[in-house]
Amino acid sequence: MADLKPERPVTFVCDGLRLTGMLGEPVVERAVPARSETPRSSAGAVVLIHGWAGYRIGPHRMLLRAARRLNEIGFHTLRFDLRGRGDSEGDGPAVGLDEMIADSVAAVDFIKSESGAHRLVLAGICSGANVAIGAATLRHDVKELTLWSVLPFQPEARAGQRARRARHYLRQYLAKACQWQSWKRLLRGESSLRGAARTMAGDAAPLRDGRNLKDSDRNLMQAFAAWRGRALFVTGSLDPEGMAGREIFEPFCRERQMPARFHLVQGATHSYYDPAHEREVIDATLRWLQDKES
Repeated sequence: MADLKPERPVTFVCDGLRLTGMLGEPVVERAVPARSETPRSSAGAVVLIHGWAGYRIGPHRMLLRAARRLNEIGFHTLRFDLRGRGDSEGDGPAVGLDEMIADSVAAVDFIKSESGAHRLVLAGICSGANVAIGAATLRHDVKELTLWSVLPFQPEARAGQRARRARHYLRQYLAKACQWQSWKRLLRGESSLRGAARTMAGDAAPLRDGRNLKDSDRNLMQAFAAWRGRALFVTGSLDPEGMAGREIFEPFCRERQMPARFHLVQGATHSYYDPAHEREVIDATLRWLQDKES
């Protein structure tokens, strides 16, 4: 029999700010019929990083469920709120990519100290995957990345991403234009052409002093090229943003002979809301982690 220990709340500090998270431990194997409990030897430690506008549970509690599955196969886990998100301190609207990377480096220090693990993994979704890459390039001891729906870093890639997203939503709106229900909602004021235009154009980039908060002071693609480790990229086939990221990272890894695996979830969108798609993402991640030679 195996008992799953509940996660416990923890705090740690980065740049003088208190960050809040949940620390999970590997399951305990309960001897039968003996009552003594022996902890399973740790498979390593995984830090899970949420997206730009999320917090430590991830979309539809996906990071929570992923952490529990990781605990079941012997990993320590840390889900935490980046500064200015969830219960962590900080001014959310002023937080940029580099600050998030610093938080994740501090999270690696924390879980390494708490668990004693030598195998350290960073796992992120959406912008959290980009944060994971940035943090790994600052850590010689992080050798594995699991990247769900990662986005491109380069400004020119973002321009291409916005164009793809606009075409994606344009096709959706054209299909809706053929439906009488859509016109009724428009006439009743329940939808607007202005809102549709904003959606197709994409959200405006968050700025601080005129600088895009999603940009880094470092050339992260150059830093990633020098990183020595292996990575798993997971993308939904119906995710225009994630597919733009895949179009950048797949040839990038191939040209540099980086040990990387690319897993496509057919029919999935950016956040894997379908339970079957979520299971596929987590199952693929666990298989990859358990196969160190992949």
